[in-house]
Amino acid sequence: MAGRLASRTAVVTGGSTGIGQEIARRLAAEGADIAVADVNAADQTRELVTQTGRRFFSDNVDVSDEESINGFAARVRGELGSADILVNNAAVVLLADFDHVTYDDWRRTFAVNVDGPFLASRAFLPDLKKSGSGRIINITSSSYWTAPPPFVSYVSAKGALNGLTSVLAADLAAHDITVNGVAAGLVRTVAALENTSEAFFEQAVQVQNIKRVQMPDDVSGVVAFLASDDAAFITGQIVVADGGSTRR
Repeated sequence: MAGRLASRTAVVTGGSTGIGQEIARRLAAEGADIAVADVNAADQTRELVTQTGRRFFSDNVDVSDEESINGFAARVRGELGSADILVNNAAVVLLADFDHVTYDDWRRTFAVNVDGPFLASRAFLPDLKKSGSGRIINITSSSYWTAPPPFVSYVSAKGALNGLTSVLAADLAAHDITVNGVAAGLVRTVAALENTSEAFFEQAVQVQNIKRVQMPDDVSGVVAFLASDDAAFITGQIVVADGGSTRR
């Protein structure tokens, strides 16, 4: 349903490539102006968004740094106005069994995957309170329930993000802000292909009910729904979008 996010501004962290880029494109197609926070340039995302006729702003941002994300929030207000939707998508994935995970690895994973959503939610909270239909959508992972061994720090961080989603939903409901998560499975992106093999994708398909590889638009459609008025009475939920490999 095109246009259901018209006159709204959406912030997407980690939106220069992959899932975040597709989320930015989809929300723009639904009518939202887009701001992207990323440590990498978002030129391709800019092109995809502006092709929809929506406004776009991006900046180099470290979501784990409070000063960096607060400064970005101020610049977004100057460029696009107050934000209505925040999608916490930025993440790092470190592959290592427990006896090879260093404390620095652990802290870096939590800094981006947990501190980042906390800091971004704090930075944009004044905007979301003013919105009247504020949305926080956290991109988490169905690996939390399957816990593959090489993802010790990643799975632990996503579990913490699930918890943050739940408590923020309860805390912010009085301000007409909904907070939900989307737990994706193994999504085919350039980054995923760099960190895994084709065999890993094939294994994932075998345990799914839907027998194909998950793509970024399988996630972005759920995000667009949660960002819209169609999901106004849904909060505190982790929507699992992984082709049926997880049953909760």
